[in-house]
Amino acid sequence: MKKNVVVVGGGTGSFTVLRGLKGREDMEISAIVTMADDGGSNKVLRDQFGLLPTSGIRQCIVALASEEGLLRDLFNYRYHKGTGIAGMTFGNLFMAALSDIAGSQKKSIEETCQLLGVRGRILPVSYEAVSLLAEYEDGREVLGEHYIDVSNKRVAKKRIVKLRTVPESRIDKSARAAIISADLIVFGPGDLYTNTVANLVVKGMKSALKKSQGKLVFVMNLMTKLGESYDYRASDFLVDFEKYIPKDRLDLVIVNKEKMQDQGLLEKYRREGSIPVEDDLPPIWGKARVVRANLLSSARAEKQAGDELERSIFRHDSDKLARVLIQSLYA
Repeated sequence: MKKNVVVVGGGTGSFTVLRGLKGREDMEISAIVTMADDGGSNKVLRDQFGLLPTSGIRQCIVALASEEGLLRDLFNYRYHKGTGIAGMTFGNLFMAALSDIAGSQKKSIEETCQLLGVRGRILPVSYEAVSLLAEYEDGREVLGEHYIDVSNKRVAKKRIVKLRTVPESRIDKSARAAIISADLIVFGPGDLYTNTVANLVVKGMKSALKKSQGKLVFVMNLMTKLGESYDYRASDFLVDFEKYIPKDRLDLVIVNKEKMQDQGLLEKYRREGSIPVEDDLPPIWGKARVVRANLLSSARAEKQAGDELERSIFRHDSDKLARVLIQSLYA
């Protein structure tokens, strides 16, 4: 019988995990994606077309696509010029058009998955239009995923103490069913609040995790991030993460132990308020086992023309991470 594996998050982190697991004949893979993104081209889709954001959906589709040629490259293509479309990806525009043709965004996702031969399911955590509201330790609040993500000088080094959606949203029934039936549930890597916790604050997610018998895994980030995890150690990530899941629910933490060698790049990160996450974890965190492995990718992520957002250059290696996840699934 195939194992049900669910990857929860959005963006590059989910892409990395899914890419490594794709093609496994012993798994049924589902990706649950946050729908709170409101920056870049997603703002246009929300404001001009009344659609939910598609960037996270698109990345998961590309990660699990059996189509590896021109069509896949086309979906990732980002326009770098042109009034109104500079910075947008073809894939996002395609799915926006297909939503009109197919009659719904849900149908658009299904049809796009079929077109690219996706090996798995792509499930929005919710189909309700929401914004994220972050409350910081000094009492200030910031509304909007993009503004939390890029942050501002007033709160950039402050810690987030509470995150919620505005208005309150409920988990989609397909996402809930996937969580409940999962054998393995993977959170991270990715921006702690705008990618990971953003899924957990959707009403019904916590109860689904409590009902599920699947192993719950947290993949530790490689780098801290200004505005979301400034100066965090590994333990800080877990303390914040566990605020939003059932008590003693975490089963496994995966941590990279490989040293980053590129001092020039590390200095660039430091100037931006980002440093490698310090591993201060004991062998056992609560009831969770901590597994350490060499997980760094040797390939450097290059910034695409037209991409206005700053993205992480240090990345997990998809295959290395997949090996650890597979071992944990069958342990």
